[in-house]
Amino acid sequence: MLRACELNSVSDEDYLDLGRAGLGSCLLGGLPDWVVSYSARLVRFINLERTKLPEEILRHNLEEKRKYFADICLEVERSDAEVQAEGVYNQRLQNLAVTLDKVRYVMRCIFGDPKQAPPPLEKLTPEETVSLLWKGDGSLVDELLQCMSPYMDADILNDLRSKVRARDPSDSMTSESTSKSLLWLRDEVRSLPCTYKCRHDAAADLIHVYAYTKSFFRVREYDAFTSPPVHISPLDLGPKCADKLGGLPHKYQKTYGGNYCMGQLIFWHIQTNSEPDFTVAKASKGCLSLPEIGSCYAKVQKPSQQRIYGPKTVKLMLERM
Repeated sequence: MLRACELNSVSDEDYLDLGRAGLGSCLLGGLPDWVVSYSARLVRFINLERTKLPEEILRHNLEEKRKYFADICLEVERSDAEVQAEGVYNQRLQNLAVTLDKVRYVMRCIFGDPKQAPPPLEKLTPEETVSLLWKGDGSLVDELLQCMSPYMDADILNDLRSKVRARDPSDSMTSESTSKSLLWLRDEVRSLPCTYKCRHDAAADLIHVYAYTKSFFRVREYDAFTSPPVHISPLDLGPKCADKLGGLPHKYQKTYGGNYCMGQLIFWHIQTNSEPDFTVAKASKGCLSLPEIGSCYAKVQKPSQQRIYGPKTVKLMLERM
């Protein structure tokens, strides 16, 4: 999505891939270019999945059936795997079509013309990245120094501040120089003694992750709005619900949050989620939004002395990354 938002244009290849998947002007008409470009990328993923999925389904089915059956017809199983993969492919395309229809409705309600909807993600420039990580108020380095100040000797802290100013990557304004400065800071922080109140080792590991992050971006929220009311009578829900609702019609309205479109586009493959913006906020922690450096330092009077962050935790994190 970030790449599609950054380009904000549609290529001929995008239209060809979408057309081959059966997604034409009736579905794509009126949508902004970045949505169409993102949809083309999703279609390429769906096509790739279609080629890989039959073998994966076949392998899984054979493993399961060999637990209970001695005689298995490989050709039948292979045919069943193809049928299942085709069903997944069609379901993917249907979910994408439903997502685009939902997004178009929300954009029309907010902007009037969906084509006027700006990309929800904006990649930071090198200057903005340096401000976010090193120089600006509330930057990563600024927050780090504030959080560690209660647990460090004033002279040592001032010396670290001087070194940080000397390593300012603003002169070159490149991702390489910023990463190099962060790696230096990582080693400096790791050399500091830890207590259960100040986990410099965890902060150093987090700085390492920041240093190797390739892209930083900001999220542009749309205006939230509430849909026009829909009146639902008990008979609309069937005879079983008629007694529970009573005889009067009920009014239903849905509130769409500022990040609804982004959440719906990210979770395009799930249509049972009524609030995708809240889901993406939860799922983004650790992959789209990195932890705050302040989480490595205690902010309460009597923090727990239990050592939660240790080698086992680091190993588990690396296995999931």
